[in-house]
Amino acid sequence: MKLTFKEQQPFRLWFEYLKVCLNDKELSQKVNRSFYNGWHLNEVKTQKFNKWFKSHEHLFTKKFESKITLYNGKKTPNTLLVEIPLDYTVQKIQRDIGKVVKGKIAQSQINQRFQITSQNHLKIAPFDYFRYCWQVKRKKELRNIKIKLEDIWYLVNFIIKKRQKKIKPWLLDYEKVDRVTGQKKILKQFIRIRKLSEKHEKTKAFNSKAIVMANNIRKARNILENVCKGVFPGNYSIS
Repeated sequence: MKLTFKEQQPFRLWFEYLKVCLNDKELSQKVNRSFYNGWHLNEVKTQKFNKWFKSHEHLFTKKFESKITLYNGKKTPNTLLVEIPLDYTVQKIQRDIGKVVKGKIAQSQINQRFQITSQNHLKIAPFDYFRYCWQVKRKKELRNIKIKLEDIWYLVNFIIKKRQKKIKPWLLDYEKVDRVTGQKKILKQFIRIRKLSEKHEKTKAFNSKAIVMANNIRKARNILENVCKGVFPGNYSIS
């Protein structure tokens, strides 16, 4: 069974969080490499998700593919025979068939070993946002700058705008930039963003940004810790 783009997104999030763990000196020591056997972690560490997923999609799906067909003879294994009255409309069949077969067929085509552990539907954007906040906070280039939580809000939103324009984010891809040139570029951008930050520093909305960033960073940290254990996203509350 080939997953659609939408179905792939929760696994992309898992992949991106695991990549962060593998590239972090502290978290990489906590990664359960036995659980992730078959993921080829060296590839996770260096490759983009789309390239990696092409050769690893089987990790997340069952090995068989099935489709609904009309019963036209002897019942075959691993199928469920359903009688449908001829006076049923297509709309009525669509409405009622789920109630009839509930509990008698597989609940999901997803590989149970690598199953998303969220009771609610994952909202993709917030999980990317949590991760960006944590990554900005951890960047080596910013350690010598007295960066505030409020500044992170502006930096993260700058990154998101860059990604939306399909331009390489200077902050997330800093590893590929010359150290000296990259440092000057980051300082120049940071000065511009800091001025914007200071302009709004006394406003109520500005102060709330610090609280939001602190919560996002804690959530990201909890998710990363869970991913190291082989769980995504798990419990990532800030309590």
